[in-house]
Amino acid sequence: MRGYVRNILLIFIVAFNLRLGISSVPPVMNQIKESLAISNVQASLLPSIPVFCMGLFAFGIGRFQQTFGRRKSVFLLLLILGGATLSRMIFSGYVGLVITAFIIGFAVAIIGPLLSGFIKEEFPNHAGLLIGIYSLSMGLGSVTAAGMVAQITDWFGGHWANALGIWGIIALVIAVIWILCSSKEQKAETIQNVVAVKFPLRNIQAWKMVAFFALQSGMFYSILTWIAEFFRNNMVLSDKNVFLLTVFTTVQMTCSFLIPALMDRVGHPKFWMYLCSVAMLLGAFFLSISHLSTAIIAVCLFAVGTGGYFPIAMLLPLTYTQTPTQASVWTGMTQAFGYMIGGQVPVLLGWLIDHSGNYHMLFYMIILNSVLLAIIGQNILKKQKS
Repeated sequence: MRGYVRNILLIFIVAFNLRLGISSVPPVMNQIKESLAISNVQASLLPSIPVFCMGLFAFGIGRFQQTFGRRKSVFLLLLILGGATLSRMIFSGYVGLVITAFIIGFAVAIIGPLLSGFIKEEFPNHAGLLIGIYSLSMGLGSVTAAGMVAQITDWFGGHWANALGIWGIIALVIAVIWILCSSKEQKAETIQNVVAVKFPLRNIQAWKMVAFFALQSGMFYSILTWIAEFFRNNMVLSDKNVFLLTVFTTVQMTCSFLIPALMDRVGHPKFWMYLCSVAMLLGAFFLSISHLSTAIIAVCLFAVGTGGYFPIAMLLPLTYTQTPTQASVWTGMTQAFGYMIGGQVPVLLGWLIDHSGNYHMLFYMIILNSVLLAIIGQNILKKQKS
């Protein structure tokens, strides 16, 4: 029992770090743009590059684990993650921020799948619950970073680079806790078998899952990147936009835990998918009304939608495949291509905003993605049922 609780806590504290370097950027995006004199497209790269890297470097997970093993890999990657984040205090120019964004993305890309493997090995009969805890912890990290970075910037006398870099200390501390408290692998990894199995590149169902994951990922990170700027430019709520972003990440975190837990007991996954799409479309409607009360409703609805889409996207490959090896390969393909594609959506949105001067592009993107997710998700789940 003690080992059971210890492993849950290890998953929780490691997952907490996986969004700090991404979610800490949007609340101070305006200060970064003004300080470095960069465009919306350039600014949007800072939270988008790690997302792209989460897909790009996921292809190397097998070889990385084969070389170092899971325990040492997580330890080394947490050190890399913490060091890259902390270095933003020194390398605060645009090039430095871009380079550290790549390094952060690399570390997160490998740690995430390693934690999934850890969950499969230690909790084979409670994977759904642990995915919920995993998602909850990542969301809590996002909430903490998004909600505190502006205040930390004030503590540092307006030096946003210090506020971005200080989160690296947490990763370094967690790295030490992980290596001291995690147990060595008890059984040989079958990574050779996983590496030998190819991605199902010719399977249309796999590509539908890639599309679903990419759309939900792109929509979440677009909202995370641009919602505060949307409110600042359209509602003159400069004193409230960080509060609204914090509300979004808080509710999203809660729903990413509750919805997968409820899916096991209430209704078919298709019901929850439609519920998420309806929540997003209603949120888009309230977003179009320039008032603080409707803005709060909008971000809560967006949080419900994105909080449900992510665990659904995570569970689709697991429910479609028959063996753990198949599940790993399908999940790897889904996340690798999905994150690479989804990571481009906030950048594309920034380009559209730059060229149109209209932050309502976020509104249009949410509507389009919500409809596409409902169509693609319905098609995937229909095939599974048949």
